[in-house]
Amino acid sequence: MHVRAMRPPRSLALFSSFISLLILAPLLALAAERGAAKAARKPAKTESATFTPAAPESATITEAAALASFDTFTVEWMQKLAGTEEFQRTQRAQVTESPEGVSAEYVGYLPHRYLIVKKTGSTITPFIGILTYFEQTLQCVGKTREEALQGPWHQINTRQVSEIFRFTKGKWEY
Repeated sequence: MHVRAMRPPRSLALFSSFISLLILAPLLALAAERGAAKAARKPAKTESATFTPAAPESATITEAAALASFDTFTVEWMQKLAGTEEFQRTQRAQVTESPEGVSAEYVGYLPHRYLIVKKTGSTITPFIGILTYFEQTLQCVGKTREEALQGPWHQINTRQVSEIFRFTKGKWEY
C-alpha cells in the first residue's frame, strides 16, 4: 500500500486565513486607535508655536563668570586642604629613626594657587577648571618621637600639584 501525501483542500486554506483575519482585525483596530489617541495628545508642530525650551543654566554662563565661580570654589577647596594639614601633622606624620635621632615628616600645602578656566564646547560640561597649587613636605628631627612631633618644622621638599574640575549643571565638581 502506497501512502500518498494529501494536500489539504483549498477551502481549508481559505478558511484558516479567514479565521486569522477575524482574530487579528480587532487587535489591529485597537492598535490604530491607540496610535491616533497618542498623536492627538502631542501638540502639533507648526511654525507659529511660541514654546521654546529654556536654555540650560550652564549654557548662559560666560567664561568670566565661570572663572569667578571657579575662584570661589577653589578658595573653599584650599580651605579643605588646609584643614587636612593639621590631621596630617598630628595623626599621619611619618616617624623614622636614624643615627641622628628621630625624624617626623608630614605633607602640608602652600596657600598660593593658580587658576585656568577653559571652554570645552560641550553643552553638558561647558567649562573645565585647572587648579595648580604646591604641596610641601615638612620635617622635624628630635632625640625622641615626642620631640620630633613637637616641631619646629622645616620645609624639605615642594612639589606642584594640578587638579582638573568640571563645570556641570551650574556648579563645579571634582
